[in-house]
Amino acid sequence: MADKMKGMGGLSKLGGSEMERKPKPESMSKGKDDVSGEPDETGTKTHTIEEHPDGHLETHMHDGTAETHPDHLHMLAHIGHHLTGGDKHHVAHHDGMAIHTHGIHESGEHDGPHEHNTAEEAKESLGKFFDEEAQEPAHQGGEGAEAMPAYGGMGA
Repeated sequence: MADKMKGMGGLSKLGGSEMERKPKPESMSKGKDDVSGEPDETGTKTHTIEEHPDGHLETHMHDGTAETHPDHLHMLAHIGHHLTGGDKHHVAHHDGMAIHTHGIHESGEHDGPHEHNTAEEAKESLGKFFDEEAQEPAHQGGEGAEAMPAYGGMGA
């Protein structure tokens, strides 16, 4: 698998020796043990992704939490959920044959992976994933939410 990652067959167009010779920016040269969990002097937070030879991925977030992911869709949903403070996320990938989706709920529960043969199937799955919001009490200006009071003489 490591040979596949080199050259045109992998994620990088550079071969292994070319990548090793290219200096990493200082922010990328920190090891995961160097991440303090606090933003640096510019307010930048560092999160890292490790891709392992067997295909699984590990994320290490700035706050010290780490998680193992079986695939990139699981990882992407998790990162989005983490960075937004727990929002629901749904990601999709088309591999030329099928559409693969994965979601994560506000609770952190993963939903997927799912495989869809058509865009219509993927849309239906996405609709079901987000339609759960319709079952919850109205909030954030959704249907049925109470109107905000008018301020400063402006009417609704």
